[in-house]
This record gives sequence, structure tokens and C-alpha cells, in this order.
Amino acid sequence: MYQVSLTAIPNVPLVQSRDSVGDIVMTALQDANVSLKEQDIVVIASKIVSKAEGRVISLSTITPSDRAREIATISGKDPRIVELMIQESKAILRVKPGVVVTVHRLGFVCTSAGIDRANVEEGTVSLLPQNPDESAAKVRHLLMEKFGVNVAVVINDSFGIEYRAGSIGLALGVAGVPALLKGNSDEKDIYDRKRNVSILFADEISAAASLLMGQSSAGIPLVVVSGLQYPVTEESRITDLVVSSQIDSDLAEQGQS
Repeated sequence: MYQVSLTAIPNVPLVQSRDSVGDIVMTALQDANVSLKEQDIVVIASKIVSKAEGRVISLSTITPSDRAREIATISGKDPRIVELMIQESKAILRVKPGVVVTVHRLGFVCTSAGIDRANVEEGTVSLLPQNPDESAAKVRHLLMEKFGVNVAVVINDSFGIEYRAGSIGLALGVAGVPALLKGNSDEKDIYDRKRNVSILFADEISAAASLLMGQSSAGIPLVVVSGLQYPVTEESRITDLVVSSQIDSDLAEQGQS
């Protein structure tokens, strides 16, 4: 029988700038009497990574540009937050009331460049981690040294998807686990037809972990996934999930290529 379990790790302390995420994760695991096993996957909410990396910004320090004010007028967003969206993005794909769709500097498409007001002090916003893959790799290295087993790390966040009501957990950074899991070239369906299957593996892990993390005041930024079978890799990157050619095509249609 193939069985996968997810464990929410409680009592993770509030993270401050310059804290070590790896140390915080290890302490939380020890306090919960959780010992990592071979190929366990540790899923970490990006908010604590952003806080540790000093990616929480006071809006009082931001002066909106003319372009930010124009976008804010259409979208109804705070022009200071729009200015941060511009700074954090390669391009603005679409603007309409209530929505600004961006091509984030990390390569993927998301709303509002992933900028968030939740679970930070009033008058501040959090940006996404500077390099989530690198952050995940650092934590993974510390955990493997501590527990003496091969583990993986996924950094996740909640994102809205166009034409869907609500948000879902998606991957931002990966280490030790494939971001994209490709099926065998000879794989067939139940009717013996060949299939070309690619699974957004890190996204599915992230979504599952988000069920335990919750939203708003839930305060569970750490989940351990055990029993999931996957090929260990040192080469995975979050950009493996992105179809850059489609983004480039959309930008070209708007004259932004």
C-alpha cells in the first residue's frame, strides 16, 4: 500500500529579520519530537523566509512613480504597493479593477508580484524571498547535516489564479525534489495510448501542505511530508515549472518583448 502523511509542526516562533530559517526549522522539529526520515519533504511558508531575509518593507519609505499612479488608478490598488510591484516584476501583463497581473522577476506569472499585507505589521508589506531556490538549498543542507538523511525542501506561498475564486498553495523554491516530474516516454493510459505526462510536482506538494498551514492567523508555516516517492535531484529549479515561451509570446503581443 502506497501511503503519504503530512504533519503540521506547531509553535514555530515569530521570525525576525536576520534569523536563521534553518535553525528555526530544526528547533521546531525537535520541540515537536519529529525526526526526519529518508526522503521526507519539509515545506516552508515563504512568509517566514521573507521575514528572515529582511523582505518586509515599510510603505512610508516608498514614493510612487507616475506609472505606478496610473496603474493604481485603474486597479484601485495602493500606488505605493503598485510601485513595489513594478520594482519586483519584469513586466506588467494586465491591469483591470482589483487585479494587477505581473511577470515576477523570478520568472513566473502572479498577481501583485506576490506582495502581501497579511501577517506583517500595519503599514508594511512582505515581498517574496530574493532567491527561493537558494534559500531552500541552505535549509536542506542544514537539515541533512543535523538528521543524517537525504531530505528535500519546498518553499510555498498562496497565490490567486485567474478565473478561480480563492487561492492555492504553489511552489516558490525547491531543493532536492523535482519541481516538474516528467513521465516515461513509453507511458500509456488505461486504453494503451501513449501519453506525454508532466506533473507540477512541487506545486502539488505545496497545495497539499497548504491544507494544514491554513491562512491568516493559522500560524503553521511548517509541514513535513513523509512517504512520497520521488527521484532525488540536485538540479531542480522553480523555473522548470514555467513555460517561458508562452510568457514571451504574451509580452510580444503587448509590445513588451
